[in-house]
Amino acid sequence: MAVQRYQVDLDEMDLALRRLYGVVRRLEEAESKARYETGLARESLGTEFDEAYEFYAEQAAVKAYVEDVAAHLRAFSEEFARKLKWTRDAYEDADSQA
Repeated sequence: MAVQRYQVDLDEMDLALRRLYGVVRRLEEAESKARYETGLARESLGTEFDEAYEFYAEQAAVKAYVEDVAAHLRAFSEEFARKLKWTRDAYEDADSQA
């Protein structure tokens, strides 16, 4: 029985990696913006009524959630890129040994 071989397009894998690294960079930017550019100054709505404090608390909760989502997506994308790079390198090594 003959062993069936498959061709893997390393150029396409390189393109996918470049695109994935671009996604990681954009997620890093989103994470940074969520952390440092979405805050609401405590004095922006005043402090003389209870609703202002409730609003600040809710805004802080949403801000933390957005930060967590961006961080999770970035970590997932980095792991995916690492695995794709490993796979790409393994195919290249196998191809050079054949």
